[in-house]
Amino acid sequence: MRKPLRFFPLPLLLLCLICLHPFRPEPAANSKPYGVFIGLETADLKRLRPYRTVVIEPSSFSAEQVKALQAEGKNVYGYLNLGSIENYRPYYERFATITLAPYENWPEERWVDVSSPVWQTFVVNELGAAYAALGLDGFFLDNCEVYALYPREDIFNGLTTMLRGLNRYQKPCIINGGDVFVSACIENGTARTLFDGVNQESVFTKIDFAKNRYVAQDTETRTYYLDYLTRAKEAGLKVYLLEYRPTAKLAAEIQDYCEKNGFVAYLANEKELR
Repeated sequence: MRKPLRFFPLPLLLLCLICLHPFRPEPAANSKPYGVFIGLETADLKRLRPYRTVVIEPSSFSAEQVKALQAEGKNVYGYLNLGSIENYRPYYERFATITLAPYENWPEERWVDVSSPVWQTFVVNELGAAYAALGLDGFFLDNCEVYALYPREDIFNGLTTMLRGLNRYQKPCIINGGDVFVSACIENGTARTLFDGVNQESVFTKIDFAKNRYVAQDTETRTYYLDYLTRAKEAGLKVYLLEYRPTAKLAAEIQDYCEKNGFVAYLANEKELR
């Protein structure tokens, strides 16, 4: 038997539609201070919408895309790897002979001999120039930890040579990690002449690569990093944290600590930073 049609009053009909398709507002543009999205595909640009400062992989973006992000009020930093090289980079074979050792937990990556003038010139005159031409607001410089692994004067000088070279593009630089190198620069008084801020990963959290999970950082390491970041702040550097999938309780602790100390944190969902 065919059921008779029923006509609902308009307000009731709207209520039914809302229940079937609840309204989910888009996150407010630029409502969050900072996010690192090195693994982001350009098809997922909407992920960047809530952030005021974003770090991207510049080789995946065009100048027009960078400009569009800036038109939304964002500061756009480009990732630049100073101390290691990934085997998927189109220039990997050019520099394979000056690599030093495998990068632990990242099988596609190797440390580079940054004392090599060939590498220094490439980073500054080719990569740096190409990325600056995109119109980026700054550089996010990775893997200065090479100095901690190879604490030699020529390695230290290689890093400082590249930093001074990149300064010609007049863009602020954030050093990701590299606490031993950064501490040496603070001690000799050159830090503020070479870079503007530091980003430290895994202060409150860490990645358990063996079990592919995210856990709380041990107390000794956390204390070390917080002391280091306090010294960086006192030296006039901006301080950023990058944490991986903290619990809700730990996330609240991180945000509270950063607010009290003038730091900025990004809480990532995964190590791939998509």
